[in-house]
Amino acid sequence: MRVAILGQVRLFRESIRAALAQLSQVTVLGDASPDAAGMTRIRRLGPDVVLVDVTPAGVRDSLRALTTGLPGIRTVAIGVPDSDDDVIACLEAGAAACVHRDGDLSQLVETLRQVAAGAVVCSPSITGGLFRRLAVLADQQRGVTPATPLTSREQEIAALLADGLSNRQISRRLFIEVSTVKNHVHNILEKLRLSGRSHAASWYEAQRR
Repeated sequence: MRVAILGQVRLFRESIRAALAQLSQVTVLGDASPDAAGMTRIRRLGPDVVLVDVTPAGVRDSLRALTTGLPGIRTVAIGVPDSDDDVIACLEAGAAACVHRDGDLSQLVETLRQVAAGAVVCSPSITGGLFRRLAVLADQQRGVTPATPLTSREQEIAALLADGLSNRQISRRLFIEVSTVKNHVHNILEKLRLSGRSHAASWYEAQRR
């Protein structure tokens, strides 16, 4: 398979490139940074798969730009935090697979093999989060409300989540313990069948429209 690497840190790109160059089944065409020139370079290389380091903030925009501008290229997000929110954000940006921060070279190579063969690679936990996300989106489109309504306090916390506040900031705003906020957030996610706080924020924003 023909692979290219997109990432902000040159040392990271060169390290991945050197590791993959030792494998007979992989041809590394080149690497680039996620700026305009780098994106142009990736397009000119014409790889089968692009590895995108999504660790730095804002690189997911490059991931989305690649998948939108070059629909024939498969992308793998690497360095993804082990959370439903981050994984689903990468998949929504068009990644065909995600490799977590603690993934090793053998896992990366197996992921590349499956993606090059046309598969979308998801762990069982990621699949579960995606199904929950789809269920909530379907409920929203049908105007379905949660089986157990949110309490007034949960509604209040959902609104603060939509405003981008952290648990600690919410605790200060409402004069309650951080542990209490965490319990409320957990209950909100359970009632809404959501996998992360960003999805709860999106749900609340949809209700306000």
